[in-house]
Amino acid sequence: MKKILMLFIAVSLAYSCKSGKGTNSTATVSENSAEKKLQQTWILENLNGKVITEKDFSSSPKVEMTSSSFSGTTGCNAIKGNLLSSGAGKLQFQNITSETKKCDAKKEAEFIQLLRTTSGYSIENNKLFLSNQFGLTMSFKKG
Repeated sequence: MKKILMLFIAVSLAYSCKSGKGTNSTATVSENSAEKKLQQTWILENLNGKVITEKDFSSSPKVEMTSSSFSGTTGCNAIKGNLLSSGAGKLQFQNITSETKKCDAKKEAEFIQLLRTTSGYSIENNKLFLSNQFGLTMSFKKG
């Protein structure tokens, strides 16, 4: 099942890269800024191939993205940082800072580490899929 999901994401990423090359844009967009469709609130649903539960996080982690930055929560601690997009399907979370409240969020460190290693994304059916060099890492729903 995991292999099928990873194959689906890889094909989706490849398709989104190809479809973006053939479009003519009349708007001037600052290079390295995140695409408009990313600029909203996303709520974590899946972490490293597993659906998140109440045992993993105190509340659902979320990320609110703008053209060049993000903010959100790990389910306990507030996070923020910069976004860098170097083309369609490419995304990096940079300069991530976090509060240091003690929490029962068992997966908080894993969530932050996966944000740090993110290198790509795709959006399908109102869901955001993040990936790194090893494949799919997280999925989010619109918030």
